[in-house]
Amino acid sequence: MISPGYRSKSGYIRQKEIIKPEGSRLRLSKGRFPVILLFILLLYFIFSFGLQFNQLRVMQKELYGMRVQVATLQKKNAELKDQLKLIRTDAYIEQVAREKLGLVKSGEVRVIQAKPE
Repeated sequence: MISPGYRSKSGYIRQKEIIKPEGSRLRLSKGRFPVILLFILLLYFIFSFGLQFNQLRVMQKELYGMRVQVATLQKKNAELKDQLKLIRTDAYIEQVAREKLGLVKSGEVRVIQAKPE
């Protein structure tokens, strides 16, 4: 560190050099401590905000995926309800009985076609 100088005969200011001990470099002045503390707190808040923002973004993606899944399941549910209404009709029951079970009404004759070999 250089101390304030003194004027020489030529008018120039000469400065004396003062040597400080090695250990004084690590000491913080009282004026810098609050600034460093605020800087550390600022970094902490920025890091914390970043983590929370990232977590919020992930949760929003999950929410969007769940909404899409709910819409898909609601559509499938509506289709199944329509199919259930169709299955409960007498016409559908009769059609299945004739085609898959081979049943006939009373008074009808069942005709079976021979399959060519």
